Amino acid sequence: MYSGQHLRVSDAEREAVTDRLAEHFAAGRLDQAEFDDRVERAMSAKTRADLSGLFAGLPGTGAPAAPELPRDGGSAPGSPIEFRLDAASGVPTYLQLVHQVEHALRLGYLKPGDQLPKVRDVVASLAINPNTVLKAYKELEVKGLTAGRPGQGTFVQATLGHVALPELAGLHKALLGWLGAADGAGLDEDGIVALFTSALRDFYERRGGTGDRRGAASGETEGVA
Repeated sequence: MYSGQHLRVSDAEREAVTDRLAEHFAAGRLDQAEFDDRVERAMSAKTRADLSGLFAGLPGTGAPAAPELPRDGGSAPGSPIEFRLDAASGVPTYLQLVHQVEHALRLGYLKPGDQLPKVRDVVASLAINPNTVLKAYKELEVKGLTAGRPGQGTFVQATLGHVALPELAGLHKALLGWLGAADGAGLDEDGIVALFTSALRDFYERRGGTGDRRGAASGETEGVA
């Protein structure tokens, strides 16, 4: 007679295990090599017995025969941010995720206490490797912007925004008006970006700045509030 250990593993179970391993990696309980090895074993598992030992040595986990799956179809409380990728940008995928979080922090779309999308949700929606998401989340943690909570996910713990939302809304509206005028003048997207970049550089040079105030666009974090 076969026990539950010999039942075939579903894709949902593999994803659940990978997500739990990702949380341990984000918390620093696994190094990159250990994480890669365990994820590879999880993704190639055929039966539940194959999953045994993947959580050995990790606190509060033991070695479950069958990982517990969400009973609500896998949906988690929604995060305020949804990642998108631009394959033509030339920017590494993990940096695109980092930049989008930093942009959202600067614009007030994310605030301390907000949860970032779960690793498995990002992997499913963008069809990317879990390691890519973990690398982005680790980068944000190193910058002091986020922190992993074992068994829960990754949460914002600092902000980059220094302007109140009403002022940002007014600036956004004014900028949309400017973009409409630029479009009406015949500028395409590349032309608009070139004109804005030139004007931004001129503005900061006149103020005595360096002319390089790209912030998140350059991957630099100017400061944590």
